[in-house]
Amino acid sequence: MGKKKKKKPERRMGWSAEEAGEELVADALKRTDLDEGRVKLVDRDTATPVIETYDKDTGELEGSIILKDRNREGLLAQVKIIEEVDVKQDHDGNLESISFAGKLNIENPSKTDRIWDIDLSLKNIGGTNLKSKDISIRELSTDPTENIDSRNFQLTGEVKNLLLVKEYISTLTNADDILNIHDIENNLLNLKEVTSKTSKMASKPKLVKATEYEEEEEEEEEGETWEDGGTSAESGLETYGISIDKENTVTFAIAVRSEFDKNVSNIKVVKSIPDDFTNPVIRDTSVGKAEIEGNKVIWTIDILPPERTALLKFTCSIFVTDIIKRKTGNIDVTYEAASSFAEGLDIDKFDAYTRNKFYVDTVERDEEPGVWDCKLVFDNSSEFIIQLFNADIYSPEDESTKFVDIDPEDVPMLPAGAQWHSKKWQYESEDYPSFRKKLEFRVMPDFRTIVNGSTAISDVILEIASITGEMKYDKTETPTYKEQDIVTTLKMANNGSAPLNELNIVQQYFSDEYQPPKASEIKMVWDGDEVELAPAAVTFEANVFTISLTDLKDSSTGMFEPDSTIGFEYPVHCVNPAKDSTFESEIFYRANTFPVSQELEFKPDVPIIEALHIRRKFRIGKEVIPVGTLGNYRIILTLENIGESRLYNLVLLDKVPDLFEYSNYSMTPEITDEVGADTLKWEIDTLEVGDRLEITYEITGTGKYSPSEAQLGL
Repeated sequence: MGKKKKKKPERRMGWSAEEAGEELVADALKRTDLDEGRVKLVDRDTATPVIETYDKDTGELEGSIILKDRNREGLLAQVKIIEEVDVKQDHDGNLESISFAGKLNIENPSKTDRIWDIDLSLKNIGGTNLKSKDISIRELSTDPTENIDSRNFQLTGEVKNLLLVKEYISTLTNADDILNIHDIENNLLNLKEVTSKTSKMASKPKLVKATEYEEEEEEEEEGETWEDGGTSAESGLETYGISIDKENTVTFAIAVRSEFDKNVSNIKVVKSIPDDFTNPVIRDTSVGKAEIEGNKVIWTIDILPPERTALLKFTCSIFVTDIIKRKTGNIDVTYEAASSFAEGLDIDKFDAYTRNKFYVDTVERDEEPGVWDCKLVFDNSSEFIIQLFNADIYSPEDESTKFVDIDPEDVPMLPAGAQWHSKKWQYESEDYPSFRKKLEFRVMPDFRTIVNGSTAISDVILEIASITGEMKYDKTETPTYKEQDIVTTLKMANNGSAPLNELNIVQQYFSDEYQPPKASEIKMVWDGDEVELAPAAVTFEANVFTISLTDLKDSSTGMFEPDSTIGFEYPVHCVNPAKDSTFESEIFYRANTFPVSQELEFKPDVPIIEALHIRRKFRIGKEVIPVGTLGNYRIILTLENIGESRLYNLVLLDKVPDLFEYSNYSMTPEITDEVGADTLKWEIDTLEVGDRLEITYEITGTGKYSPSEAQLGL
């Protein structure tokens, strides 16, 4: 009797590449040696060397697998997509260069069994320069020089950096709160959009610098910044300014985010620590393990799932006594991935043959001549796992009658040395039976995508922020009960290496007697050039006078650069100060960098303005003494402070009579004609209380002079 023909399911020629994990669950295989491609059957009764097989549709016994020496292992043909990706980026995450080299390998791992008639079909090759999705290989040897068929390929479409790595640096005291995983993750997602570049290296396995193709980009891409806050500096996540002559704590955060479809493994992040930094301390790792080894921080992550962000934080100290900029150290990252950069490049199907044999046992019954007991035996005599996906035994008389009819769902894989024995069937014939047979099998493949990636991130410069300055008044005394302006001159200098984006000049303790200037009275000089000061930059509240220059990077002047100076000149209005009142003020120069770091502060010495009760009392005298020959006279002028206040800006005049010549001054005068004749003028800046000044000179009469005229004084 023949077995009724059943409808077979659609023939399955292959399966998609799986991640290189421990198990191939769909095929009930477990890897025992990944490098050699050896696997074993799982989920089977290991108590017996026999595995029964059943019809999936009817549940009837169809045959059994006889294991050789209970062996459940075998080799898999290796189909590997191998990709080498090298990314170089700057500190802000901008792609500087990216290189890609792809290779498709079909490998025979066996040292004893060849494989032949290999047919491979790829899918999603559109993003590569592979010319055909179908590949046929006649044979692969067991010789190491001939057991691999290798084909190089490149990407032709857009290249995306699928492992995002970004370093964040903050010199603020609350850096740990600022560098939180939520804000960093949002920043990384913006970075993801910026790091996509159109590949210009489809046929170039070498590194291609960004500058080699940026000229061809649209103009609007120049200076491209991140959405939703721009760069990490502009978003407030990073600050680069450190203070001179001060212990600075710098917080480093390194974030790694996977945009691969499958897990990324064996991630190693190596951060170099320059010699200027001391006392490195690991503060937190969200995933993996971080250690300090010499001058490096080494962070290892075994597995990072898709769309997950890992974060490492550590701190260092730095103390600087000069304005030389400090580098923060490069970062190098290596990793392994199982998702192709080629946008879904994968294996669609695979077929290959190796050593095998099959036969039909035909046994005539002892007591029933002409009645035959028959069975099919398929012998896997190779080292490979074999899939017998079709076995048909037809009746010699009628092809519609099948004695054996199996499909891939009915027979498991056969490990090395195993045999599959079909269920026996009975056949009646006086002649030797001759059955028609159709058997199809293949070597089971292992599909693997292997991405070896590396990322190099350049460091950033820590700027040394420092300011200095001075201030002075044109005078430090003012008269009581009068109005007078005292001119204030301020000078601020950027003596660091960091440009400054914000400047604040604060003078406090003004009062009704000592009042601040109006905005229109302030003169600002920037590097020798007078610059207009906006009225809004000047405020006066609660007796505190402030000049604020903010967002200088967006202003016409630009930031306050190193070695630049800014000066301010304005009056302090002294309004009827009372006797013995003083103006004891304090001035602060404050500044900050971009991005914002710890605020700088410089406090210049400020003199005290005193209100002096000045009541001027002085005595001016003139004495004429004849000397020498006739017509010669010595003039003695005296100026005496007979009051209790210092005298300022005194002017002493004396008129020389006509027909007299003058000479031999004890103090050289200015010769003027202020009163219509030669007039001698002396200017005296100050005369202290009780001081007496004596000035002498000589005159000589000529012609018809009159000695009495010398007695006249001014």
